[in-house]
Amino acid sequence: MSNSERTRPRTLAEALRSWDDAALGQLLRHRPDLATPIPADTGQLAARATTNASAARAINRLDEFGVDLLEALSALPEPVDLAALAKGVDQPVEVVKPRIAELLALALVWGNEDDLRPIRAVHELLGPTPAGLGPITTRHFGDLDQLIEDVGPEAREVLAKLTWGPPTGSVEKAERPVTIASARTPVEKLLARGLVVPKDPSTVVLPRQIGLHLRGGRVLASTRPTPPPLDGKQVSASIADRAAAGAALDLVRQVDRALEQLGTDPPPVLRTGGIGVRELRSLATKIGADEPAAAAVLEIAYSAGLVAAVEVGTTELWLPTGSYDDWLELDTAHRWAALVNAWFTGLRAIGLIGRRDSGGATAAARERLVNALAPDLERLLAPEIRQLTLRALSEADPGTAPASESVVTWVAWHRPRRGGQFRDDLVEWTITEAALLGLTGLGALASHAHVLLKDEPSTDDLAAAIQPLVPEPVSEVLLQADLTAVAPGPLVRAVQDELAAMADVESHGGGGVFRFSEGSVRRAFDLGRTSDQLHKWLAEHSRTPVPQPLTYLIDDVARRHGVLRIGAASTYLRCDDENVLTGLLSTNLPGIRFRRLAPTVVVSPSPPDQVLSRLREAGLAPLGETFDGVVHVTTAGNRRGEPPRRRTSRDFADNTVELTEDQVQAVIERVRAGDRVAAERPAEHTSGDTTAPAETISILSEAAEGHTRTWISYVDHNGNSAERIVEPVRVADGWLTAYDEAADQPRTYALHRIAAARPVDK
Repeated sequence: MSNSERTRPRTLAEALRSWDDAALGQLLRHRPDLATPIPADTGQLAARATTNASAARAINRLDEFGVDLLEALSALPEPVDLAALAKGVDQPVEVVKPRIAELLALALVWGNEDDLRPIRAVHELLGPTPAGLGPITTRHFGDLDQLIEDVGPEAREVLAKLTWGPPTGSVEKAERPVTIASARTPVEKLLARGLVVPKDPSTVVLPRQIGLHLRGGRVLASTRPTPPPLDGKQVSASIADRAAAGAALDLVRQVDRALEQLGTDPPPVLRTGGIGVRELRSLATKIGADEPAAAAVLEIAYSAGLVAAVEVGTTELWLPTGSYDDWLELDTAHRWAALVNAWFTGLRAIGLIGRRDSGGATAAARERLVNALAPDLERLLAPEIRQLTLRALSEADPGTAPASESVVTWVAWHRPRRGGQFRDDLVEWTITEAALLGLTGLGALASHAHVLLKDEPSTDDLAAAIQPLVPEPVSEVLLQADLTAVAPGPLVRAVQDELAAMADVESHGGGGVFRFSEGSVRRAFDLGRTSDQLHKWLAEHSRTPVPQPLTYLIDDVARRHGVLRIGAASTYLRCDDENVLTGLLSTNLPGIRFRRLAPTVVVSPSPPDQVLSRLREAGLAPLGETFDGVVHVTTAGNRRGEPPRRRTSRDFADNTVELTEDQVQAVIERVRAGDRVAAERPAEHTSGDTTAPAETISILSEAAEGHTRTWISYVDHNGNSAERIVEPVRVADGWLTAYDEAADQPRTYALHRIAAARPVDK
């Protein structure tokens, strides 16, 4: 046996034991699911790495060339060396070598350059026909070139059709017996020589050895070791940045207007969740956007926690949250940054709105059109593809706005096994949403958007990046004779709110155009403003003199406003005896206010039940009545708490959290300690061996007196057996107190759960 054969690992676990801490740490960082729960030793780590679920997570994050290499390794007959693999993918060895090193570091492949072996899960996940090649046959063919020559041109045409897959073909009576002498048809000639073999009564398949031979030793027709180019149009970077900044400001305004509208006229939550199409269309009109943009605005606000479904009485309504008020207190740059961060990291696939959900849990759900704010818009793939899409835009040459088709191809190369058509749709949607968010301008990634691609970008980082492009807010407008007010830039919040109270937004832009009308001025009066207040405010906040038509409009509306009064009262009290009501008004009832509308009528803003209760407590004897004057008798009902809001979101338990450096180090230490336990296991011990209780206590007591290390087999309360190397300190009262080397801390063990014990240091 050669030295290389003696040092070559025989299993993945053996290979992992030879890795240093840096290599193990790199494996855990790239495959963090291996650390949960913490593996007891390298053997358990290797077993977990070879499960289909864990391997699938790792393979799904490989790019196209990484998957091609795994397919080639899975298809080629073992052992596969580096040269054979390079030939199989038709690439130079120097191109393949570093990529194989990556697969080895991910524990998807083990061995060395002379004997590369994919783990078992790779074979299972790539399927029985990797790279379109059929199954391996045990038949020995001899001179394959001569066999293929002997079958004739028609049979060779059949082979040509099967060469690059799929390797199967339909034929009648595929399992019929046939010899070279009896063969008449092209397929019979192939069957007789074993160049195709029956798969079932109506299907023949091309054996893998024949397929590889016909492909000239190549596994794949073509491979791309590098990403495809990002082609597109040339744009000015500065103009793109300004266009993106304009879109960012528009988004902030639209979110503000949309949530202000929700606060004024909240739409109901649909029975299946979300907001209705009619309500969305109405909102889109009011904020000056089309329906897809309005849906995106709501979804972005929802992701940022600015809007939520709130139970109001017996109904659920979409209302702004308290976070919306906090958001309004931020400057424009930070408001935009909060929206972008929420979108970038969120799971909501906004592009599904208005489509049928092919991923629905039931047939009815798959046929139903998805509404904005629906509970089933979350997709785990969304943030990953968003990041890749923006990275593709950042990889383009400076001044290039990549075509969407090239971005789709670029992302597909990086995640060939993730999502298929849905992945491509996510890329297209991300490009559209990035333009709405002001991350791109003229199709190119804006300079302030590059911050998103850094590690854990903060809201402050994003705000600082766009701040130079955000104009300073102004507090003055230009009043025009045509009853419009032009804002020369974004308005200070207080000025914007006051102007919006008396004028309607007519157009958006750097600041916006507002139009005064009889209805808008009446709205200001309805909000409690007076004509003197409006005249004074306009004079203070206009760079130009207040136009005479606007002054006339305000005064004219003021003369006709408030002639007919209307108000709200929760409770009325009527009594034919005016003295009773007079006495009531002089009574000080805590929390109850009264107003006399007529000699025999008093009203209160407090609820009827509360007024009735307080009057009875005061010694009066009121009688409740309905709206039409009928005596109303109330009975006590059962009190019920409000039910929790219905949740129908998908389960995203497969999402893997990144490990901190401390967690990585803790896993490595635990694995190394477990390996030491396994290595120091007494040679005479085999699985299932036990020692008598008296012998166990004796061994542990001697170890405590002599401060010697001891191996124990311990069964926990769940019946799981584990092995430990401990240094006993005390044996008393049915318990062992010992220092556990794997846990690196003192622990106690119930003596009746210790199945076996052996001294290690003897």
